[in-house]
Amino acid sequence: MEPCLEKLVKKIKCRDDIIKQLYSLIGTKDEPMPQSIFIYGHVATGKLLVIFHLLKYLQYNFSIINCIEFINCKHIFEYILNDLIPDLTSNPDLANNIGNVKCDNIVTFITKLQLISSYDNRPIIIVFNKCMHMRDTDSRLFPVFLRLKELSNINVCTIFISNVVWEKCYTHGGLFEPIKIYCTQYNREEMLNILLLYKPKDYSDTIYKNYLNLFLSVFYRFCRDLNELRYMAKINFNKYIEPIKSGLIKEDDVSGLWRNISTTLISNLEVIYLRVSTEDFVQHSNASKEIESTAKLALSFELPFYAKYILIAAYLASYNPPKEDKHIFVKLSSKKKKKVSRKKTTTNMQSGPRSFLISRLLAIFCTILNEKVDVNAILLAQIPTMYQLGLLASVDESNLDEPKLKCCVNHNFVLIIAKTVGINLRDYLFDPE
Repeated sequence: MEPCLEKLVKKIKCRDDIIKQLYSLIGTKDEPMPQSIFIYGHVATGKLLVIFHLLKYLQYNFSIINCIEFINCKHIFEYILNDLIPDLTSNPDLANNIGNVKCDNIVTFITKLQLISSYDNRPIIIVFNKCMHMRDTDSRLFPVFLRLKELSNINVCTIFISNVVWEKCYTHGGLFEPIKIYCTQYNREEMLNILLLYKPKDYSDTIYKNYLNLFLSVFYRFCRDLNELRYMAKINFNKYIEPIKSGLIKEDDVSGLWRNISTTLISNLEVIYLRVSTEDFVQHSNASKEIESTAKLALSFELPFYAKYILIAAYLASYNPPKEDKHIFVKLSSKKKKKVSRKKTTTNMQSGPRSFLISRLLAIFCTILNEKVDVNAILLAQIPTMYQLGLLASVDESNLDEPKLKCCVNHNFVLIIAKTVGINLRDYLFDPE
């Protein structure tokens, strides 16, 4: 094996096949480079890591760009040229010939690329990371860079790195087909060996390896992203070693340590992509949990279609001042500005739900429904049902002809109900700002 390969294989774990395959394509300086190479695979599988260290060891003239960071072709051309231009202080002739690196089109880019190659005999490698975003910048970039060697007539190779397959990365037919290399996901044993490299200094390999076996038994089935697993392994290790520090459990008692950590690992599995731990989630997300529980409660109520509108109307009648109904609900008055101070609005919302008459409820109901509906006994019979569910309450039962009601649900509950019927609640609230 080449000395280069031996060093890279020791430095980059579990990517031996990719290193050897790339080295066979671009490892010899005296041989012509291939036109283009397309490397694809799952996120965090070492694609860019292998290419960067290989090019750095081979000491090629290379440029690596992230396609997400650029908004037009000009930025891409100028970034590549800035990377590829050698030190101009030691090359005054090149400095005079190339001028500035401003580049607006592909013709100027190729011309300056040829000039750089004439002063620097090293092979040129241009790497496009996350190349699937190039089509969002300019659809003409892919065909040009795929055949850049042919267009420029210099020893240059373009390498494209993608998280999706070639067919999904660029759909137009008739393109030059690059050499495709698939970067496989890490299996469980490879993932364990890589995570073992991030072991804390104060603990032995045996303790951390036992921990990683328990950790991967929970997380590996649901997540293969090395970055996420490395983060979660780091923040959960402190919980794992707590009983060892306190002397409650010995470090070789794997079953006891598993019983102590299993609940925490399973809980953290639910928030793995949120980049938080369970403790952080409990401490800093109480409001989010309350909203989530409210959403579940709201969705658990299988209310009829018109009953949902009645509940929304009841909430609006409870929190909107009666004198503002005309400005809010009448279409012709929507052009008028609401001249109300914010102080008054805040007081109104914080004072709790106010009572309202059934006639006002039905008027708001017919307005937000925006369709002709027969207000009959079947429709009105849904109001007593909402009493029993605790959604509405009767305030004044002395007036049997038209008792006063009050809405008993909070804003988040009604917001979920409104979304199920396609209503933007803020549009009907009095000065929602």
